[in-house]
Amino acid sequence: MRSRKLLGVLLLGGLLFGLVSAWRPLVPTATSPCKEVWDHDVDEKSWGASKLVWVGVHAKVLVCNGSFVRIIIDPTPNHRSPRFVVNAQDVTVLENGKYVKDDLSEAGAWITYIDPETGKKSQVYARIPHLWPRRQEVNL
Repeated sequence: MRSRKLLGVLLLGGLLFGLVSAWRPLVPTATSPCKEVWDHDVDEKSWGASKLVWVGVHAKVLVCNGSFVRIIIDPTPNHRSPRFVVNAQDVTVLENGKYVKDDLSEAGAWITYIDPETGKKSQVYARIPHLWPRRQEVNL
């Protein structure tokens, strides 16, 4: 009976040790080559003081070894990430929207409108990431 308890404790301890040694944190540690930085993109088309089409997106991103890994979602009101701005004045807006991909690989905003100078359909688009090359393989 005593040897069964000892064997059970050893097996359970071995299982726990294996799980702990296999676990890797999802967020990089302070010694890792990763950092959180802000990225932003703006696209605008304007024709004067009253006619304006403007789209912007601003987001915190995780960058490891100089390569983009993912967008960091931050719901706090003061430092929300990503932030989107879509604004149009004195143009016919056909469609506008914003998105964050499920895998956090991209976020963006756009507006489709009728250009008052040409009368043709046009689009203004901003996206994150745009400053950083994408990392081919994500292993954190």
